[in-house]
Amino acid sequence: MMRLRIFQSKDRQEKSKALAAPAAWKGLCVLLLSLLPFFWAAPGLAAQPAGTVEAVAGKVTAAGADGAIRPLSKGGQVFSGDTVSTGPNSRVRILFSDKGLIFLRPSTRFVIDSYKHSGDKQEDESRFSLVKGGFRSVTGAIGQANKEKVTIETPVATIGIRGTDHEGRFCAGDCLDLADIGVSAPPDGLYTATNAGQTVVGGQPFGAGQYGFTSPVRETVRLPEPPPILNADPELRGELSASTQEGEEGDGAEQEPGQGPDQDAGESPAEAGGEESPEAGQQPAQTPQGEQTPDAGEGEAFEIPAQPATTRAVQCN
Repeated sequence: MMRLRIFQSKDRQEKSKALAAPAAWKGLCVLLLSLLPFFWAAPGLAAQPAGTVEAVAGKVTAAGADGAIRPLSKGGQVFSGDTVSTGPNSRVRILFSDKGLIFLRPSTRFVIDSYKHSGDKQEDESRFSLVKGGFRSVTGAIGQANKEKVTIETPVATIGIRGTDHEGRFCAGDCLDLADIGVSAPPDGLYTATNAGQTVVGGQPFGAGQYGFTSPVRETVRLPEPPPILNADPELRGELSASTQEGEEGDGAEQEPGQGPDQDAGESPAEAGGEESPEAGQQPAQTPQGEQTPDAGEGEAFEIPAQPATTRAVQCN
């Protein structure tokens, strides 16, 4: 009798294992299926750059969200979460996937906080931060479709974009670099200029041709005239050096600037405002200050848009 009970107990254990096995496999399959979207999505996300470096001079780096630092050269890519830094006498122009442009002047730190561009105006966004230094920007398709989705945070104010060409520089005891051209360091704070369209800085609206200042205590006012720290800055006016970091790009004169947001693929550099020298009998192009552009061949031209609908190219010394 005892022996029979033992055999019955073993039979029940085997049956329990047999019943439990399918349930365990089913649970494991559900877990694997739930994780598959993450495995599939991760490579896709990593393969989608936010923008491409169109031109670079000097030492420019990008630090990823994981903290890894990599040098940026022409043709390099930047991603959502990157912090882009330019060294002294260095600069970079980045064309984003929505055809927006960002130019960073020397000694700048700029963060791509969140960038999404899929064509869905409700999901797309372009969120940046200026930690230090200065920039010039032209809005791309994201800002054209949904103006509320494009912002640049600064230490003292949020810059909202309303379809525009604009620029800004944040001074925190580090705006002494224009002293050699007669521009004294201004009071600390954020200086902004709206070249076309509209911006909202610290809650204050600014139209084309208007300038603003935001103090360290976050008070924004409209300036009666252009601040020299912006208006006289050759880095933001397009007169950019063609020199690059040794060993990165080689001869800067051989580099061709990429297409601007409105340049068709079939246009020649001359048709798009590029770096070809003018034909006989034509007047050379003018810089924003009215100075003649140097002859072609002296260096790479960094195209800095005058407004969203046009671009201009200024040759370098």
